[in-house]
Amino acid sequence: MAAAVNAAEELATAPMGAFHRRFALLMGLIMFFDGYDLFNAAYVIPLVRRSWQPSPSLIGIMLSAGIFGLAIGSVLQGLLADRYGRRRVLVAALWLLMAANLVLALVVRGPVAFAVCRLVLGLALGMVTPLVLTYLNEWTPARCANTYVTWVFQLGLSLGGICAGLAGVFLTADHGWQALYYTGALSGLVAVAATLWLPESVQYLALKGNFSQVRRLLAALRPDRAALYDTAALVQPRRAPKASVGVLLAPIYRRNTLVHWAVGFLSLFCVHGLTGWLPTIVVARGAAVSSAFAYGTLIMVASIFGGMAAGWLADRWRSRVKTMAGGYLMAVLAMAGLGVVSGGPLTVALVAAAGFCIFGAQAVLNNYQAMTYHTEVRGTGLGVAVGLNRVGGILGPSVIGVIGTLSADPLYVFLVLAAAALLAGLISFLGGPEVTAARREGASPATGHGDTAGRAACAPSAR
Repeated sequence: MAAAVNAAEELATAPMGAFHRRFALLMGLIMFFDGYDLFNAAYVIPLVRRSWQPSPSLIGIMLSAGIFGLAIGSVLQGLLADRYGRRRVLVAALWLLMAANLVLALVVRGPVAFAVCRLVLGLALGMVTPLVLTYLNEWTPARCANTYVTWVFQLGLSLGGICAGLAGVFLTADHGWQALYYTGALSGLVAVAATLWLPESVQYLALKGNFSQVRRLLAALRPDRAALYDTAALVQPRRAPKASVGVLLAPIYRRNTLVHWAVGFLSLFCVHGLTGWLPTIVVARGAAVSSAFAYGTLIMVASIFGGMAAGWLADRWRSRVKTMAGGYLMAVLAMAGLGVVSGGPLTVALVAAAGFCIFGAQAVLNNYQAMTYHTEVRGTGLGVAVGLNRVGGILGPSVIGVIGTLSADPLYVFLVLAAAALLAGLISFLGGPEVTAARREGASPATGHGDTAGRAACAPSAR
């Protein structure tokens, strides 16, 4: 009698090997361009402000348009990916990303056209982010899930944001702000790589009964077990009701779903409110444009270490909730400090602390959201969560723009951001149990989700 193999369990207990490293490189490159395109609008605004003369409210709209597109794309990808597959949707989004960058570089010459094109670019980014999180969580060994996902995701995202600032410093002086988008169009190279190499989700293929591809991908992941996969009977995953918002609010998901929506809303309000307006606030306080780029880059550098530290702590403490809440509550102090300190080494330290804490907490939240749902609803669950969270990201720059119109004192801006971070930290504690549905579907009665399987998953492969 052929042995029975559960594909999800094979992924969860696999040792780290060459496949994981190649996969991390591709996902990291995708997130690099995601981060580059997500944050470069903040560096464009100080450059176009002199020629276009937009009001603070219009600046808020220009910044928020891309985030509005993110919200639409996040929800749309969930519906498409759960029906047509992760691979098709992600590859299409990457090609759309390249096209949007080219249009911004070649065509746009005013604030309204800029906002419209940023909306389209945001649509592509909105599809990319949750799909990468879904992919990473479905391929990652269980024991290292938080570390692997947050490091790959945050490192790529933050390096992209850093390069957006560096491009602003070194390219725009001679080639104009359009150079930022010509550079962004290089995402076409990653689109080619994804078209040629990106595998489909094993769990999605198993759910659809495409076992021949499941065997091939499992053999690529774990070549030492290839002979077993050739003859084994693959377990057909349990089918849940068709993905919908109603399913996300079913008793098994409801508590975490509502907490994730609320915390993510507040978190992205802080992230995009801070990153979108910090360069402009710095210039308004009398600093040079190059200083604005430097502070924006500092946030991105700090976010790398924040994401990596938070992922490591979440695995070490075995608690995403404590890690998230701690990050948000520490961010409160940094935000409040920025409201009263202007210039000097202390400002540099507070900006770094804000980036470290808020992005670290957000990185763990991203992983927590993805790991909550079963395969058949994961795309929809994560897409709806990210989409609703993006509403907070939309309101962040817009609300800060309104506050800037009413008062030129940045104190009020940072107090509002600190209040949002405080609420996010407190609501984090309301989440449900951390033994998530996504990992339970990969556990057998024999192995479960215990330490033995986890340690094996984290052990380096001999390959």
